[in-house]
Amino acid sequence: MRNFNKTIFSFAIVGLSIFSVKTNAQLLGGMRMKSDEDGPKGQFMVYGSLDYSKITTPSSTSSTVSGAPIGLGYFINNNDVIGVNYAYSQNAVDHNVVYKQNEAGIWYSPSLTLGKYFLLIAQIDAHYVWGQQVSTTAESMENFNGYRLRAYPLIGIVLGGGWALKFKFAELSMLQTKAKEGWTKTYVAGISGSTFGVGISKNFNFRKKAKKDDN
Repeated sequence: MRNFNKTIFSFAIVGLSIFSVKTNAQLLGGMRMKSDEDGPKGQFMVYGSLDYSKITTPSSTSSTVSGAPIGLGYFINNNDVIGVNYAYSQNAVDHNVVYKQNEAGIWYSPSLTLGKYFLLIAQIDAHYVWGQQVSTTAESMENFNGYRLRAYPLIGIVLGGGWALKFKFAELSMLQTKAKEGWTKTYVAGISGSTFGVGISKNFNFRKKAKKDDN
């Protein structure tokens, strides 16, 4: 019951954060596109990012690879996208993998236009998580699974041709995973180097263009 209450509370916080993003964007002059305007309604969007980091010290080497996340979405109107996504991360120490995590789920993203070339975007993810990590009681890898709830704002820069850069600058998230030792809970809230990220997206329009009537 306690975990259920925390989950409901987290969903409420996520909802408030998205509402706050919309409100702040409107104060900055952000606008929602009208349904009869020429926009991305009915288009598909593919987005993602790939990160790699490596730290070398005199005694050891550690590296991290992550795709966080890669997604496919559909514009249900000119402003809102729903879809599915997948993320992967792996940590290695001295070339030995000590942690690897997969997560997949659904997402929803509303947006507001800030002029011709900029967007203020909010995104919420609900993911199932699974992976392996080095056990604290043994050197072997053990399985874990759990779930993640996450919400974050992005600034989008429209590049043309359906391409856009997306800059994530904050995060509110809750990750809970269960292994043999029990539940591990991780919370993130705020702005820091770990919550900043850059990705790219591409829109695809498979709709047939209506023929112009020259008569």
